[in-house]
Amino acid sequence: MTVFSSITEFEYKGTFEGIRKDDIVSQMIKALQKHFPSICDKNYELSLFLPIFQRYILENSSISHELDSDKIRLLNISEFTEFEDIRDNDILDHALLSRLATLKLNGKTDSVIGKESPLFEVKNGKCSLDIILQQTQNLNTSFNCDVPLIFMTSPETEPQISNFLKESYTRSKVEWKTIVHSSFPAIDKDTLLPAVFQKNVCEENLWYPCGSGNLIDTLYFSGELDNLIFQGKEVLFVSNMDNLGAIVDLNILSYMITNEIDYLVEVVERTANDSNTGVLATYESKLRLVDYKCLSRESARKCRTVNTNNIWINLPKLKNLIESDGLNLPICSSETKTIIHNSQLMAILQLQTHLGDCIGFFSNSQVIKVPRNRFLPLATCEDLFLLKSNLYDLDTSGSLNLYPLRFELLPSIKLGDEFANYETFMIGIPDIPNILELDHLTVMGNVFFGRKIILRGIVVIICDEDDVITIPDGSILENVIVRNKSQLENIDKF
Repeated sequence: MTVFSSITEFEYKGTFEGIRKDDIVSQMIKALQKHFPSICDKNYELSLFLPIFQRYILENSSISHELDSDKIRLLNISEFTEFEDIRDNDILDHALLSRLATLKLNGKTDSVIGKESPLFEVKNGKCSLDIILQQTQNLNTSFNCDVPLIFMTSPETEPQISNFLKESYTRSKVEWKTIVHSSFPAIDKDTLLPAVFQKNVCEENLWYPCGSGNLIDTLYFSGELDNLIFQGKEVLFVSNMDNLGAIVDLNILSYMITNEIDYLVEVVERTANDSNTGVLATYESKLRLVDYKCLSRESARKCRTVNTNNIWINLPKLKNLIESDGLNLPICSSETKTIIHNSQLMAILQLQTHLGDCIGFFSNSQVIKVPRNRFLPLATCEDLFLLKSNLYDLDTSGSLNLYPLRFELLPSIKLGDEFANYETFMIGIPDIPNILELDHLTVMGNVFFGRKIILRGIVVIICDEDDVITIPDGSILENVIVRNKSQLENIDKF
């Protein structure tokens, strides 16, 4: 018996670009039944995928659906809770930590930095996973508690993350475990059938992580949600694995429990380095997460905050919502291209849900604006450049502290495609320059940095395609535009 046995065809009589919607859904069901008659390990994923596909077809009038920017309304400052207003200067109740669990999200292989990004050295010889374990161990040691740590991995990242944790932290004082993110079959946009039917398509392009909203299904169907509630865990603090500023804050935990908040999302002040991150806004009068690129030009200009994806969830309330079928998250579509036979490109449609969209379904949800140090992303090589620099110091608790004289103001960093992944980044910039007095840096082309370099003010280095620029060891670049290596002959050194 397969997971499809209870699924019947839709009788919806609408059209979908000239085709009856029930025909599209029926075609998908039959195709999956034929292709996956006995693949038990994919039955679970496909049982989650089909309702998402059905809803998407029924709810939209075209194959590719984008949000209407005119219907997006940014939140007013009065709709945020300010962290400073909830900070308790009195002694907080450390016993509340016994009601907390933490979870780190790690989705598809990071195509920007590289698939082993959680294992890349970030600071003082430590990778992201080292720092996260250090933060949790410090919490448990400082307050004599036992806050568990869950890593939600993908099929791609699960082996490397699990192996690293087993090798390095088997005897750790932190109780950790991994759960695996589900994957959906990629859809051929032209046929609305699974891309698996195409020959000579790279296997890794046939399945994709179905978005952070899948955390809800994974927790529930794996039994982990019931397990946490049985252990007395009332609140789950969820954050991205690549956000090294997402540390448990007892002020926020206390505020959430005391005020019986069901769902709490952290946002921070937007900087020049946050151009394409998510935004919490209302769409058709309902609070949800939208991409920055979906905003109108006017809204983008006015947008002052960014979603951190630091989310605090009341677990019993979450279970009630799931079991009452009250969490039909919005479905987001995106298009990618993949290479098939004869170097042809196939348009791929991906359907995902996002955890941040849960905020519109809880009766008592809030958005809290927190200090910038709670959002230290490591999603791009520009982020890596900042965190590896002398702007940040990694202390014994695992906290990354910004150089105090910067007053929380970060320089804007723009690196060209030559620095797009970890390997090429480390070749071009093996030693991060001193940037304590840097305001802006742009580097484009074949540029190679020497060691012990100082950058100040605004520095722009643009190398022609057929040229190479090498910044000599000990150079001091201050308020300068460099376009060829001859400009470096008389440059200051120390």
